[in-house]
Amino acid sequence: MTDVRTAESFPSRRELLRYGALGGAALLGGAALTACGGVQPGKSEPGAGKEKLRYGAPKRGGVLRHGMTGGSFSDTLDPAKGMNALDTARAGALFDNVWSPDADYRIQKWLAEEYSSNATADVWTVRLRKGVEFHNGKTLTADDLIHTIRRTLDPSIASPYAGSLAMIDPKGLRKLDDRTVRISLTSGFVPLPEAMSTFVYVVPVDFDPHRPVGTGPFKYQSFQPGRQSVFTRFENYWRPGHPYVDELHIIDFADDTSRLNALKTGQIHIVDGVPYPLAATLSGQTGIRVVKSPKAAIEAFGMRADVAPFDDNRVREAFRLIVDRPALIKSSVLGYATVANDLFAWQDPAFDHAIPQRHQDLDKARSLLRQAGHGSGLEVRLTTSDLLSGMISGAEVFAEQAKAAGVTVHVDKVDPGTFFGSQGLNFPFAANIPSTGNILISATYTDGPGSTANSTHFHDAEYDSLFKQAIRQTDDARRTELIHRMQEIQFERGTFIIPAYVDILDASRGVSGAEPEVGGMPYYRYGNLWLA
Repeated sequence: MTDVRTAESFPSRRELLRYGALGGAALLGGAALTACGGVQPGKSEPGAGKEKLRYGAPKRGGVLRHGMTGGSFSDTLDPAKGMNALDTARAGALFDNVWSPDADYRIQKWLAEEYSSNATADVWTVRLRKGVEFHNGKTLTADDLIHTIRRTLDPSIASPYAGSLAMIDPKGLRKLDDRTVRISLTSGFVPLPEAMSTFVYVVPVDFDPHRPVGTGPFKYQSFQPGRQSVFTRFENYWRPGHPYVDELHIIDFADDTSRLNALKTGQIHIVDGVPYPLAATLSGQTGIRVVKSPKAAIEAFGMRADVAPFDDNRVREAFRLIVDRPALIKSSVLGYATVANDLFAWQDPAFDHAIPQRHQDLDKARSLLRQAGHGSGLEVRLTTSDLLSGMISGAEVFAEQAKAAGVTVHVDKVDPGTFFGSQGLNFPFAANIPSTGNILISATYTDGPGSTANSTHFHDAEYDSLFKQAIRQTDDARRTELIHRMQEIQFERGTFIIPAYVDILDASRGVSGAEPEVGGMPYYRYGNLWLA
């Protein structure tokens, strides 16, 4: 087998989430209740706790500098419009969500003090925290949450994240008192908290994207698109004692090499999404800490169920049996991954771990291909993007492994605009890194009924029926049963080869407050970080 040495890195987790959101009916997600990875009352705040035990009490003061890549002169401070990792990093500094995932990817109350739904999960009541201030001194009210939701859904704003709120009826938003909002949905939807937990940042009713005001840990000071953003500590932040640093600078670098050199020389403190081959060079540097967030991304190959040869499930099963998963991980991502079993959302408490692990079986793969009329000479094209260096390597390894089953795979690399644009939903066979949270919303935008990001064109009557029941089912045990059957269908006749859950690496110099996390974004929680 060819030993592919070109693997560099996956995009940052924030960027993966962006791309996953652009085409879908919803963002990351899972149920709002315990059995689907939802809110866990009484758990620690998102991203808080463990580091204090390891490194002592936080220290205040100083300027925190985060080096990133991928910015341009089209960058924005409008959280409803941001399109790259730097846009969302800035949004995370300036704004807050109603709910937020913690390090274990359980959805926690954030700006929400309390919330509840009716028995059919189509009417939700959210009570906001008391006394939360915006940067201009205005108090957060129900009007601001209603404005945020309506603004995100407003066609004139053209937010790429409107799909995350597609289940909300904008006319069904009611202010019950100064801090309480009733949200009516077009149908029952248990995963609403997680659907709103990533890119639905709360803004005031008079929001101006040129002079942005939020409730986040830092205030806007200056912004140079494609170059640098400067933010200062918000002294009246609603989380007592946070943030710890005086200023946050987000600096745009042209490439990974230059920003890693800046980290080594102490010009910056944080680098996210470290390229795998370069991780070893950092681990030997005095004062530099590399944080690995295990299984924070997904390596996936999607097969279109409505296009030959993948319209025959025997071919799809054969292709899943072609993969030597450990060998692919070793070569494509240099071992920074864990073997997966063609299923999303390993972290969801409702995940069915009883499904047997699939292994390479070339004899069975060849037999299935013969039964499907492809005894020899089957040729397919596998498309991926030059943005996804790890997936390019994975595609090349898969192509090499497929030869042993008599299949020729031609790997096509296209630019990100093509791959992640509307055409990206039409490739017969594509290697991608879909962003997923818990099971239900992963299904909502990848293969569930009505998903506009259903790139594999998967439609299964039983699966769709189970999904529609599950998103309305408020009983934990019954919803888990429905989800397990959904996963059995995905395993038996689904459209994704998922050979690996991939690690994300971040590095820092002189920074504390971050720990590995399922979401793969420990250093984006700026309010928790301090200079050690």
